[in-house]
Amino acid sequence: MHPAHRIVMALPLSLLLLAGCGKSGSMMAPQTAASSDPSTATEEVARHPELVDDGMYASDTQAPAGSATGPAGTFVAIRPLFFWRHITRIERSFEFAFSDTDSAGAPTSAVIIVHKRLSGTFNVVARDSGGDGSPTQGHVIEKPLHDHWVRRLLLKRVAGSGDHRPWRIAATSGVQVTSRDARTRIQSLRIQSAGLDTTITDPLAFFRLRRLLRLEVGVDVTLTATTLAANDVVLFYVGDRRLRFQNQGHGSYSLTWRSFATDGVRHFGVNALSHGSLFDDQAPYDSQAWLLPYVAGAPELADLAP
Repeated sequence: MHPAHRIVMALPLSLLLLAGCGKSGSMMAPQTAASSDPSTATEEVARHPELVDDGMYASDTQAPAGSATGPAGTFVAIRPLFFWRHITRIERSFEFAFSDTDSAGAPTSAVIIVHKRLSGTFNVVARDSGGDGSPTQGHVIEKPLHDHWVRRLLLKRVAGSGDHRPWRIAATSGVQVTSRDARTRIQSLRIQSAGLDTTITDPLAFFRLRRLLRLEVGVDVTLTATTLAANDVVLFYVGDRRLRFQNQGHGSYSLTWRSFATDGVRHFGVNALSHGSLFDDQAPYDSQAWLLPYVAGAPELADLAP
C-alpha cells in the first residue's frame, strides 16, 4: 500500500447544499496541491446525502432538561426546564486522502473526512424562583456554542469505469460532535435488541454498508451509554424526538425505545452534556454527541463498491 496523500479544499455547490442544513457557511480554501482530482469522488458523495448528513443535530428541536432539582445531594444554581441549540453559522471543510495506487499510479481508495464548525447559542429555559415551572414563568440563559462535527467516508474506485462514476461509497462512519474545550466524553454505547448486542467505542470507525446497524421494526432497543462523569445529562436523539436517559450511577445511563420502520439510512444518537451545562448559569456549554447510521425494515443495502 502506498502512503496516502491529503488535500483540504472547497467542493462543488451540490455537496454544499446537501450538507448545509439551511445555515450560512464558508469553505476552507485549498491548502495543498495533489495530482488526484477529487471532483469525481465528491460527485459520488453528493448522490448519497443520507450517508453524509445526520439530519438531526443542527435542528432547533427542544429537549427536556429532566428533573428541575438535579441529582440528589447536588447543588444547582438554576432549575432547567428544557433546552435547544440555535445554530447561526456552519463552516465546512473536506479532507481527502487518496491511497492504494494501481500499476498505472492511479489511486483506488479515497477517504473523505467531512468537518463542520458550528457556531451559535446553547439555550436553557430556567424556572423563575417561586414559579410553578410553566414556560411563561421561566427565563432563557444563552451560552456560546462552538461545536466540531466530524464524519468519515470510504470510497473505492471501480475498475474499467473510465470517467463515468469511477468511485463508489464502500463505507461510512458515524458522526462525532464535540464542543470547544469540552471535558465531557462518551466512552461507549451498548445497543441491545432482538438478535443484536453490540458495543460502539469509536463512532468514527467505518461501517461497511452491508453491515450498518440493522434493527427489527417494532421491537424494544435498549441503549446503555457510559461517560466519564456520574452526573452528566444524557439524551437520546432520533428524528425529532429527544428523550432523557436514566442515570444508573457510576457514569452509566440507560434508555429503551421502540424502533420504527425507516425508508433508508437514518440516524439515532446519544448526547452527553455536563451537569453545569444545564444546572449552572455560569458554567460553559460542554457537550459530546455520537450519531450513528442505521436501517430498520428497509431492504438490505448492497455495497456500492464492487
